[in-house]
Amino acid sequence: MTEEIKKGMKVEILTREKKNITGIVEEIGTKESEKGKMVLLKTGEVGRVQKIIDDKKKAESEAEKLIKKGENYQREFKSEALWSLNYTNQQIAESKSNDLHTHKHKASKVIIARSIVALLNSQGGNLIIGVKEKKNEKGEFEIVGIEKDLEKLKAQGKDNSQDGYKRMIIDDIIRAYFPFKIYNNLNDYIKFTFEEINNKLVCNIKVQPSRSRIFLNLEGRKIFMIRTETETRQIQDEELVDYCMRRFLS
Repeated sequence: MTEEIKKGMKVEILTREKKNITGIVEEIGTKESEKGKMVLLKTGEVGRVQKIIDDKKKAESEAEKLIKKGENYQREFKSEALWSLNYTNQQIAESKSNDLHTHKHKASKVIIARSIVALLNSQGGNLIIGVKEKKNEKGEFEIVGIEKDLEKLKAQGKDNSQDGYKRMIIDDIIRAYFPFKIYNNLNDYIKFTFEEINNKLVCNIKVQPSRSRIFLNLEGRKIFMIRTETETRQIQDEELVDYCMRRFLS
């Protein structure tokens, strides 16, 4: 055993009667053999240490708790924000994705923009980037991290730190597609945190609900998105009028 045994540690010992007992170390013997160091527990049992028991469990982060709960009308997960960046023109032409055909290399950023504005126009919530849905019937999610996005930023000669990633979202998504009132008052609406889960870095974007309707500016068109259950969707015409009358104060 490589870790040093100390008083106060919780350990499992093997007594001379061949019983495995767990307890707190009171005294430590001077001799150690291949069978383990001899200790006296606070409860009075004596035996050789078989293993050290670590009761200190790392507290779950906010993002980790949210991911375990899965998606709903206030939670959405995306695996990457820059997946379309390196697509070739041929890949775009052969793709079945309408977003790729319409927005080309900006498609992944547009999708992130739609997710954020849908939360603004609904009840707020969290968009977590770095989480991928598993292809199974249980609806489980896998933490994949934003490392691929960071590599793409680095390849572009851009800042690939957490601050650089945040700046990319603000400049290339918020500033590019949102009304100025969101960009100019960003802290009132959107907060960013980065959390490491299972050695993977995720970006947790916490979105406050807007008190007024927010339209995205995409390719010269204004579009309105909302969040319904686990779906981000566009509404328009009579449905849009009815929603805004019910949802917004102004």
